[in-house]
Amino acid sequence: MQPASAARALLALLVLAPDVQSARAGDRPRAALCAGRYADTLAVMRADARTREARPAADWVYCLRATAVYEQLSYGKGGRLRRLYHRKVRHGTGFAYRKDGARWLVATNDHVTEFPEVTGEGVDLDGVPPGARKVREEVRIVSSEAEPDGPDQPVLAPVVADERLDLAVLASSRPLHLMPYAFGRSAELRVGNAVLARGYPLGAFPAANSGKVIGVGQRDLERGWDHEDFAVDALLNLGSSGSPVFAVSCENGEPELVGVYHAGYRGAQGLNVVVAVDQLRRMLDELRVAPAARAVAPEPAADPAALRAALAAGPIAFPFGGRVVRVARTGDGLRYELLDPGFPLSGRIHATVLDGERGDAATGAAADLRAALRTQLALVLAYRAAEAQLPAGGARGTLERLAVRIRERQEEQSDLLAALDAGAPGLADASATTHAGGSGKGAEASGSTP
Repeated sequence: MQPASAARALLALLVLAPDVQSARAGDRPRAALCAGRYADTLAVMRADARTREARPAADWVYCLRATAVYEQLSYGKGGRLRRLYHRKVRHGTGFAYRKDGARWLVATNDHVTEFPEVTGEGVDLDGVPPGARKVREEVRIVSSEAEPDGPDQPVLAPVVADERLDLAVLASSRPLHLMPYAFGRSAELRVGNAVLARGYPLGAFPAANSGKVIGVGQRDLERGWDHEDFAVDALLNLGSSGSPVFAVSCENGEPELVGVYHAGYRGAQGLNVVVAVDQLRRMLDELRVAPAARAVAPEPAADPAALRAALAAGPIAFPFGGRVVRVARTGDGLRYELLDPGFPLSGRIHATVLDGERGDAATGAAADLRAALRTQLALVLAYRAAEAQLPAGGARGTLERLAVRIRERQEEQSDLLAALDAGAPGLADASATTHAGGSGKGAEASGSTP
């Protein structure tokens, strides 16, 4: 046996060894180890399953390589268009769970396989500059991160994905080994239950990690997710995302799938979260995204009349492209004042945009700036309304989604402010600096000049 193979075999044995010792001790009755649906130790695992799980690799768990190619456009000497390409690669874990006609289905995390269409505007991708567009992507099965791409590797086709659940299902036209265990019931997990995860930490090699359930019923609203997690203390790493997580049934000693590992807390390797399987079953079975349990908050309307009515109590300030804008009603419209970068120390007004007093004929950059100000104001007003409902039982998820939308617009807003500062066509009249309360230049978003 090669040293690397011996090390992997030893690792797998060490995962199960503590529970083997407790089983041999025989000083605790089986009932004490199985107070509910799932056991508090892997020692109650039946013999054939134990033999299978003592192997270094599970032949139905796969290392996935997701690759995306991005195109970046720029201009060279003489105005020549340049095209630069950037390749982004990540590794994760997937597991084949059933056959569907002539294809074999593989489940993993959505964040393992998903790449943004365009970088920038709040979407950062290491090694890929902002403003690049995705032109190609694929997911394939490899033996490890060290294996180069080759023609014999199965390439997986996307079937369905749900960002909220952080779940993606892919399909292989080539036969794959399937998970030999049944789906379990994550709702019946309790703190102290033993769990076993199979995956490819760092994409390096197949590994088994065991631990305990240390928390249940945790709602996860990070990064646009919306699902229920349970926490485990198993030592999982990057590359383990998408790993199947099992608990041992007290009824028959068989491992059952109770979740899919998807994230860990930074700086706390033994604190990892698993998406509970109960909410994944419908998508895994029906291969379609289930409707949300509650409606996702629609984009707030940016109607000028509604915005003007919302400002009846007086002006408000809101963030815009890393700066502060103050808005107030004026006549039958709105007056947006871009405050100096030194605000609140400085009281100067950098530029003014009037909206709605002279018709609705804005074009080009002036129309873009007006629309961006309206949209941002509508989002901020919606956020504050949702925030006011929290003490009365309002949905925190709505607040989180609105905050994400506000952050996503910052780069576009920064570009508009840069164009404003540069005196770009259509915005030159808004580029003058005036004192607070002064009557200097301003630009009307309606397209006419004062």
